[in-house]
Amino acid sequence: MSNPGNICPAVTSITCTMERGRFPGDEDPCYLAQKAEIAMRLPLRIVTKAGLVRFLNQLIMSGLIQNEEEKEEYHWPYKAEVVFAMAYPVPLPMLATSIASKEKYGEDLPQSRNPFARPSREDWIKRKVKRIRRPDIILVKEKTERWPGREATYFDDKFHADNLKMLIEVKFPGDTLSEDQDLDYTLIATESRFGVLRVEDNRTEKQKEYDKQYNAAFSPSAEKYTLLPPHQGEKPLPVPVPPPEGGPGTLPQPLHKNLPLLSTSPWDFMPSVEDWVVLGHEVSSLAEEGWEYVSESTRQMFHQFGAWVSEKGDWFCQQVLDPLTQQTHYVFSWMNKQTGDIITWSVAQCQDLWRTVLLGSEISLEYLKQIEWVQILSDIGNGTVQLVIQAAVTGAVIIVTLAVAAAVVALVAIVAAAVAAGGAAAAGLFAALAAVGGGTMAIAQ
Repeated sequence: MSNPGNICPAVTSITCTMERGRFPGDEDPCYLAQKAEIAMRLPLRIVTKAGLVRFLNQLIMSGLIQNEEEKEEYHWPYKAEVVFAMAYPVPLPMLATSIASKEKYGEDLPQSRNPFARPSREDWIKRKVKRIRRPDIILVKEKTERWPGREATYFDDKFHADNLKMLIEVKFPGDTLSEDQDLDYTLIATESRFGVLRVEDNRTEKQKEYDKQYNAAFSPSAEKYTLLPPHQGEKPLPVPVPPPEGGPGTLPQPLHKNLPLLSTSPWDFMPSVEDWVVLGHEVSSLAEEGWEYVSESTRQMFHQFGAWVSEKGDWFCQQVLDPLTQQTHYVFSWMNKQTGDIITWSVAQCQDLWRTVLLGSEISLEYLKQIEWVQILSDIGNGTVQLVIQAAVTGAVIIVTLAVAAAVVALVAIVAAAVAAGGAAAAGLFAALAAVGGGTMAIAQ
């Protein structure tokens, strides 16, 4: 049975209906609707290096929820994009494995933020894991418990009580529930606790045009990246007139500065989505001059890591001869396009970057190898940012410190440079990183 009609009439620019399942009567249905409204209102898309268009509605919605999870140290009722191993007899949520998470949360670990999280080969076989699933949202019974699954014994043989209230798969226009999703999500949550939330756009074409014009007129990077300079004699674009008060199109503007974020305590710093998301510009990755498309304040935060994070340049790999040992080895460099200055990383320095990533994130070596696109989604304060990462046709959002984010971006560019230089360079780099750690079993979904 599903809920009839719009589950949150207060949100007018979209309609949210449960086309499967019934939304819990003791929960606020507008919580998800308000986030879906922001995700729908932003004209979101990216183009990867392969030229594939990726739409980001669900990632934006998940990102907003993750901000709240992080602030509340994962004592939060909604958990976005939990990775489940389809184990027997009960699917198991993959928990965090990073040193930072273990030091902070002890045995009460939150879910892993690695979209490629996998159990060990031994556990994969022992628990008869068939594949991995990553449903959009898990609503838990007790927010004081970080465990987001049903009653089960985890891979480490620790027992967890049932804390799964509902699995909610969100479908934006044009997206449908596949038969495989239907089967696996039912196994994860049971039939009675599996719901599908359908989001439909209610805006008129006039209201959509208002959103587009507002973003173009008021976003800080609008003039540089989306508005063509007026021809001689032409007037600049006028400030758009908003639709009638109370109708769709009257969300507090600018959208990226007025996010519907909740917390049990006041926000010291309200997260802000970057301009490239608001504008929907087809930006390159951060490793490919994508720093131009983030705000000046964000670039300044990263300036401590070197000119490569804020200026145009090219990455390349070179084989060099050590004059003392007469042994050849590879180095990885970035050259400033304007000044010609070069910054170089040795293999040992690349290992240091990788240690930084391992200490502060759930990214595995197999995941790193497959990353093709990374961009900053939002600045969430306290020296942390939210990244959007595209890898192996899988998009995900993660929250990391500035140092980890900078290391990830540098390594993505260095890996690409090594691959471009040939098999020997790539093999040498991967072997050096593997010696540090972070390898996991890579099994296709």
